[in-house]
Amino acid sequence: MCELIPRLETRTKVVVVMHCREWEKTTATAPLALAALPNSELHIHGARDSRADLSHLSREDRRLLLLYPSEGASPLTSELVSQDPRPVTLIVPDGNWRQAARAARRLPGLAEVERVFLPEGRPTAWGLRQEPKPGGLATIEAIARALGVLESREIEEQLERLLAENVYRTHLTRGASQKEWNDPVQILYQDDDLLVINKPSGLPVHRGRGVETPPLLQRLRDQMGEWVYPVHRLDGGTSGALLIARTPEIAARLSQQFEAGSVEKRYLALCRGKDPTLTRVEHALAREDGTERVPAVTDLTFLGSFERYGLYEVRPKTGRKHQIRLHLKHMSHPIIGDVRYGKGEHNMLFRERFGFHRLALHALSLRFTSPRTGEPIYVEAPLPFEFRSLLEAIGLAEFASGAPVDPVRSPASTDGA
Repeated sequence: MCELIPRLETRTKVVVVMHCREWEKTTATAPLALAALPNSELHIHGARDSRADLSHLSREDRRLLLLYPSEGASPLTSELVSQDPRPVTLIVPDGNWRQAARAARRLPGLAEVERVFLPEGRPTAWGLRQEPKPGGLATIEAIARALGVLESREIEEQLERLLAENVYRTHLTRGASQKEWNDPVQILYQDDDLLVINKPSGLPVHRGRGVETPPLLQRLRDQMGEWVYPVHRLDGGTSGALLIARTPEIAARLSQQFEAGSVEKRYLALCRGKDPTLTRVEHALAREDGTERVPAVTDLTFLGSFERYGLYEVRPKTGRKHQIRLHLKHMSHPIIGDVRYGKGEHNMLFRERFGFHRLALHALSLRFTSPRTGEPIYVEAPLPFEFRSLLEAIGLAEFASGAPVDPVRSPASTDGA
């Protein structure tokens, strides 16, 4: 990695306050940021025989900021930066949330420091371990985004590219093959602002705990030779159409369409259960952080059946986490292959009888408007081979194309059990 580390000259001085246990972890990313930033320094705390003292950082000619989200902290924005022309010394506590909180409270020189936090943005895409809180970032990502405000977007992008390369090489050492990494992602639609890709089942969009496969965003970044920004999510087991922005500005404008409910999403789901009268589910679901339950609505069209199993076109009207899977489970129609919300006996039946080993949920299409021109864009994602083969095997081949559907039917060979 050494020859890939850039030398980034900045007016901002970055001071990392790292817990001694974090320093021992091979997945720590702060040292990588410090290596790229000559105007930086490191202080270790938490050891019994030493205690970091940051009092010397307080100077009249520099503005001192502590990057720590706590009560009274202000969002780190260009407006905040413009209020004081002095160059910034940015203190970044590194470690888990408990270690960082202790550093912010207890270390000499930090008690009265102005505190700032990063405005909410895209989730981490490159973590080598699970972040404990929603919106958690690797330390180098937090530093990069802060310097994007304090310095330039170019500085931010160079640090994030450095992290991506580090993650890539780490996963190669953990056993991910070069071929696995380089398998191309299918691009269904592309223009200067955005992409729609056909996400494979089993490929996570972001890095998660226990997942050694390189995530989709990282593969797509390598394939495109540029940074890309997810606008929405698909679960790891779900295949199909996924919208990706090519700039943060376009990502924000597309996200507004999702929040307004103006993006039309169609899915195909095979469930344990067949009920032609099941056309809508209105059932509140918990927010991702678990704080409260909020309204959630899903519309369905019954397409056909095989024995005890029904095929549905699904159109979520809201965008809650795991909404389709939870709503179908709520209606006693768990999706085949869903190891979290489904039924093991039915999943096993489809594995043994048809060799079907994935979640039977596919994002068929997206309909939205171009954030630049306002023109409508409609993109369909063809069913992957294993899902298409299953529908052919159970007598529902006419729906294997994923095209818009008409009336309900049941294969004549089924017994209606």
